[in-house]
Amino acid sequence: MENVLRPILIAGMTACVGAPLALVLEMLVPGWDGGYWLAFAFVAGLEGILSERVLKRRRITGWAYMGSRATELLFLLLVLKLLNYIPLGVGQLLADAARWPLAPESFLTDLDLFAGLLFVPLWAGAIYAGRMVAEIELEMGRTGPPPADLNSPEYYMWLTQPSAVRDRQERLDWLGELFLWGGMGLLVGATLVHAFVSSAGALGIPILLYFALGVALLSQAQFSVKYASWQVEGTPVQPGMARRWLLAVLAFLVVVALVALVLPTGYALGPFRAIWGVLSLLLQLLVFVFALLFFLLTALLSFLLPHAVIEQPPPPTFDPVPPSLPGPEAAASLPWLQILASALFWLVIVAIAGYALVRFVRERWPGWEEDEEGQAGGWRRFLAWLRALWRRWRGWRSEALEQWARRRAAAARKRPARRPARFFSLRGLGPRELVRYFYVSTARRAAQAGQPRRPSQTPYEYEASLGGQFPDLEPDLSGLTEAFVEARYGRAPVEPEDVERVKPLWQRIKAALRRRREPSVP
Repeated sequence: MENVLRPILIAGMTACVGAPLALVLEMLVPGWDGGYWLAFAFVAGLEGILSERVLKRRRITGWAYMGSRATELLFLLLVLKLLNYIPLGVGQLLADAARWPLAPESFLTDLDLFAGLLFVPLWAGAIYAGRMVAEIELEMGRTGPPPADLNSPEYYMWLTQPSAVRDRQERLDWLGELFLWGGMGLLVGATLVHAFVSSAGALGIPILLYFALGVALLSQAQFSVKYASWQVEGTPVQPGMARRWLLAVLAFLVVVALVALVLPTGYALGPFRAIWGVLSLLLQLLVFVFALLFFLLTALLSFLLPHAVIEQPPPPTFDPVPPSLPGPEAAASLPWLQILASALFWLVIVAIAGYALVRFVRERWPGWEEDEEGQAGGWRRFLAWLRALWRRWRGWRSEALEQWARRRAAAARKRPARRPARFFSLRGLGPRELVRYFYVSTARRAAQAGQPRRPSQTPYEYEASLGGQFPDLEPDLSGLTEAFVEARYGRAPVEPEDVERVKPLWQRIKAALRRRREPSVP
């Protein structure tokens, strides 16, 4: 059930994002109804997500995937063109169809072009979000216990395979960022549309539904991540946990739908009007500055050319405007009731957006809620966030240096071979490269001492074989091997402190292997 609910949530969010675009298209094309276009965007987005799962299940990739998607998009655009004839009627469709063979260029109208250009990004965004949610739902990664034999190839494969919890958490983070960016785009689009379309008050319901559907989707995705972590940790899960979680999400959506139907959202765009008023004031100030500069320039020219005569054109004549007919008196309304309705609407919006933002911050930076010492704790959390950002930048820098080193090595292999230098400096290597160098240097010295590493041996198997030949080096070999596996296959950044911890182990092993290679003095 939840695997069907999540595509529906994504398709609904896609339709909500397309609501401002539909209003703009209604303004450009009089008589066109955007409700059909939004309904089609919802159905097409749902179809795109479900077809993506079918293509993934059939292992269709590459050019076959692109061809399938292109054919599907072409069919959807044809259906969208036929959908545009619903307000016009079947007679208009038959008349245009009779004219298409004689004038093929009339097949593609301006309405078809605008509707298609606005539909394609929504459809692609729904497929992208559905792919991320599907990757969270997949049963992948290390969810079973490790093999008993720590020196077996099965244990090495189990150790180096990707973590299910970490991969799903990364997808959840990306999904949260996509949700926030979509909400910001929807709010900005509603603000801009309100400046030109008088019926923009109807955007209140799509905004409310977008954040409600997004919170429900993130809740379901969070449950998948938690369930995967429980499987890895071996934590027993109650049989009805998934069903209760799903019922809670459905209850939340029902409550939000009732609020959206009952809440008077017609007066909810007061902040948008205030923002537009500020922009209008700034525009008027800018026009005043240019008018003042033009006045000063004309005054200077009149002072320099006092005898210049400028012919004044005759004033235009206008026909008298008839007086407007008296219209019906506006219904009396209470100002404080409008303000209360607008405040209530925005309170619901801010509560939903704040809840989503808090969930996003807690999942991305768990350290923010560890300290409970008031302002001092908040400052410490901010410093911890800066340190984490610095470590992340160090990790990116190490990866960039590693890629640059690989490119230099590939370029060096293409050049003619030359005599290698006997000594080189380790200062140019990053922490991750230093740890890998320590291990490779140890393997090379062990090979010179008569214990080479076979190509089929894993690091742990090679450690066991060296430990059997050099029992006194077994603790140092174990520490060096663990550090190498973490630096070679792990994603966590390697700090300089880790290098300082591994370097003494490498030095002791290197000295012991050098003594084994030196001939004994009689």
